[in-house]
Amino acid sequence: MTISRAIGTVVACTLVFASIGVVAGLGIGLVAPGYYRAVFRRGDEPAFDPLEVGIGLGLTQGVTAGALIGIVLVAILAWQHRRN
Repeated sequence: MTISRAIGTVVACTLVFASIGVVAGLGIGLVAPGYYRAVFRRGDEPAFDPLEVGIGLGLTQGVTAGALIGIVLVAILAWQHRRN
């Protein structure tokens, strides 16, 4: 596996999981906004927007998960390539 393929794999995984995270966070913010209001200490304040919180949390968690999964995938593929 080349460096450019490895980086592309990590970037692709990161983008896919970031998108999934944003959609999931947006869905929770729309369907169950009370969840984010209950989880955060100042969730009952008027300036608190569950949609923004859901999108932000989904994005950060999706990016983190995607990057980690991409790195693990690249490590497995590199290890497999090295064994052959």
